[in-house]
Amino acid sequence: MTVLSRRTALRLLGAAPVAAGAVAATSGTAYARSPGLAERIQGIIDQPVFHGSHWGMAFYAPDTDEIVYAANPAELFVAGSSLKVFIAGTAFEALGASHRFRTRIRRTGPVVRGVLRGDLVLVAGGDLLLAGRSRPDGTLLLPDTDPSYPGQPPLPDPLREIRGLAGQVAAAGVRRVDGRVLVDISLFAEAREGIAFNDTMITVSPMMVGDNVVHAVVTPGAAAGEPGVVRSAVPTNHVRFVSQVQTVAGAPARQLAVTDDVINPDGTHTVTVTGDIPVGAPTQYTSYFVLSPTTYAAAVLTEALRARGVHVDGAGVGGHPRGPALAEHVSLPLSEQVKPMLKSSSNVHTATFPYVVGAGSVSPKETYEQYRRQLFRAAGLDPDPAGATDGKYTAETFIKFLAHMRRRPYFTPFHRALPILGRDGSLAGNQPNSPAAGHVYAKTGTAMMMAPSGVGVVNKALAGYIELPNGRWLTFAQFMNQEGDMNAARDLAGKAQEAMAEIAAAVYETLGRTSR
Repeated sequence: MTVLSRRTALRLLGAAPVAAGAVAATSGTAYARSPGLAERIQGIIDQPVFHGSHWGMAFYAPDTDEIVYAANPAELFVAGSSLKVFIAGTAFEALGASHRFRTRIRRTGPVVRGVLRGDLVLVAGGDLLLAGRSRPDGTLLLPDTDPSYPGQPPLPDPLREIRGLAGQVAAAGVRRVDGRVLVDISLFAEAREGIAFNDTMITVSPMMVGDNVVHAVVTPGAAAGEPGVVRSAVPTNHVRFVSQVQTVAGAPARQLAVTDDVINPDGTHTVTVTGDIPVGAPTQYTSYFVLSPTTYAAAVLTEALRARGVHVDGAGVGGHPRGPALAEHVSLPLSEQVKPMLKSSSNVHTATFPYVVGAGSVSPKETYEQYRRQLFRAAGLDPDPAGATDGKYTAETFIKFLAHMRRRPYFTPFHRALPILGRDGSLAGNQPNSPAAGHVYAKTGTAMMMAPSGVGVVNKALAGYIELPNGRWLTFAQFMNQEGDMNAARDLAGKAQEAMAEIAAAVYETLGRTSR
């Protein structure tokens, strides 16, 4: 890889020194400002495991308007989950970092000697953290891998906030509800969206309890040939799991999966779990995404009320927020709401956030897109960049967008919501002993797909910020794609992420020595 001086790089581009807010392209030519940096980066990507891979990246200093290092920065790459920074940035811009969501229970009639002569209405407010995620100190419980991912364990107490709301109703003196428990989702209409995971579809709703996921907890039988034992991680009668899991002596031939969902006459669900589990294997998990978040929320709230001594005849869907509030839960601020999407890379939250941002309009997703396009224009970007409909972006788009975020008043909570190198989120295990650990804030991205030729392709991405020792900031984006055996794709993706983390650390160390 050729190392060019900044003047030479610009001359090859046919450009004068870039103006404030602009980002220079290098059209596939590598450019490094600091001596030795290009060689160090090349040494990382030249590892045998990356033979045949294709890379693109750019590291940019917005304060001085300098390209620190770039290679193929104008080329389109599959961004994967790294594009979640656009969704989070739009949410910050539209709602504000301190925005809080309110979930209320209202009554539609008077309370007479402990009897509510009307309905209880749970009014959805778009809070995505009704899942027992908040700790007593106000911080979030954030597993490095989100609980909604295949095989991941559930959150420890996903109904905690629902029980809290039920407790407030009981404390208000309600002992019996003559009507029903209803759920009001007038904030925005529910919709079906895909979340990757083998084309899994979920119902996006302003009412999200425990990420609208019920985990099936699977343990093996005592001997091969016996059925596996399946139970629900959530204490509710609304979902009942039936086991068609087989205990096997060797490696499982079938993965655990939900294969059938029957709606019973009373509105409850009977869900079948199939697959194999080895004898003596530890507890395993598979996820069931509730078909109707409204009926699920009504059911678990009704159960929580009964547990508090409030008699309720039934639950339903609908209702209007009339009458005074009997209970209210106020969420953590937006600066915390985005962390499951960014740090743990929750695809459930990613699919829901555009609706939350555009809530209150006739077409919330279209309204979100209007906000997003305005933000891109403010960053000096094409609001509809080429390739975006296919999930492809250039490194230039990312570094320019992130540079704009650096100038926004919410920059501090925005960058702190990203995974932190060697410390938390999806970067917790990368470069933990590097001097750069704790100073790189970036969103990871992974996409595994089949090429038209039938060959598997692994796409990796990493985009965010580097905080240098002298307090200066860099924005950066890295991409890699490589054809290979899909059976080894996960291992390759992990090695590519570590390589990207090592490259970010190399930039931190190299510029750190020259910028003190």
